[in-house]
Amino acid sequence: MRSRFVKIFQTVFASTILFAVISCGKTEIPEPAKQCRRTVLVYQVANNNLGSAGYNEMDINEMRKAADLGKIPADGRLLVYNAAPNITPFLLEIKNNKVDTLKIYTTDILSITSERMLEVFDDAAKFAPSDEFGLILWSHGSGWLQDGISDNADSDFSPLSFGSEKGRTMNISTLANVLRNGPELSFLYFDCCYMASVETLYELRDIAPVIIGSATELPVYGMPYDENIEHFFGAELSLVSAAKNTFKLYNSLQGSSRTCTMSVVDTRYLEELAQSCAAIFSKASAKLPSGYKPQRFMSRYVSTCYYFDMEDYIRALCLDDDGSERFDNAQKLLETYLSSLNKCVIYKDSTPRIWDEVDIDHHCGISTYIIDEESKLINKRYNTLQWYNDVVSKLNF
Repeated sequence: MRSRFVKIFQTVFASTILFAVISCGKTEIPEPAKQCRRTVLVYQVANNNLGSAGYNEMDINEMRKAADLGKIPADGRLLVYNAAPNITPFLLEIKNNKVDTLKIYTTDILSITSERMLEVFDDAAKFAPSDEFGLILWSHGSGWLQDGISDNADSDFSPLSFGSEKGRTMNISTLANVLRNGPELSFLYFDCCYMASVETLYELRDIAPVIIGSATELPVYGMPYDENIEHFFGAELSLVSAAKNTFKLYNSLQGSSRTCTMSVVDTRYLEELAQSCAAIFSKASAKLPSGYKPQRFMSRYVSTCYYFDMEDYIRALCLDDDGSERFDNAQKLLETYLSSLNKCVIYKDSTPRIWDEVDIDHHCGISTYIIDEESKLINKRYNTLQWYNDVVSKLNF
């Protein structure tokens, strides 16, 4: 999720509100004269408290500011799908000093269903055909937790996983299947919380070569779109710049507002990371030593933590506090794992604390859930994940 805490910023925005954009934008758009190099789609699931507070409007206005400053290249297209409270969902194109309404959607299909998401992808490809496609997912998020809907016909749900609309969300496994049936992605940026977990990343490893996200909560303001838009039309290093801009924004604040972690992950090496972890898990005991305190990435006021620093955990599986091996060949297997991790994580950074509550002494860029007893495997349907099947199932309980 984005943070449920109080607003960090209380800026008054005087720019155009969304209903005016819909009413003033063109609704009949001719087919593009030529295919562009890259289309970037911002998929805003804002029919929740984020939309009620106007954060979707704020971010669209930041995108318009970037466009008016010429930060969208001539061979690029920026589209925004927005579903917010008390309005019909719509698809916009943001250009220099211009906003076009490409399509208005029905309200009977939730934006966190495969049906609506694929419909928007198809429309984006029709209105802005391109050689490359970048996707930004904007909403609440909680990573790997498999307690959202598996599809739009599933009635079993709770307010976790990706998105949040009328109390319903999309499982990460469903999101992966939807994205496999959508356009080939150049990158995937999560402007929401907790999506830089190894379970989430592994589920999406074949979706995009680069995934950007946060291992912790991301404050409600999200990323600075006016600074980041230009980077979404660049190469890998530009994507790192976008992550750095987001981190810089929060790291410059004080007190509880200074809270953020950001990561850029090269998904090509996630299979190698999984293999190195599976080799360790097959020899390690799931029971961690007495007194071990893993690096948590959630507030201490949350009763159950689902996100811990991955490297800190794997080290604890391999070595005692004094550096002694817990099993034969542990040091060598740990070194192999660290090599794979360094290939995966292109960029990482963290503030010293999250919400001024939890010290961040370890942040490798990727979180994981810690399974120290067999009964935990069914928590939030953890045992339905590909990471469980390929890696965690090797643990000796």
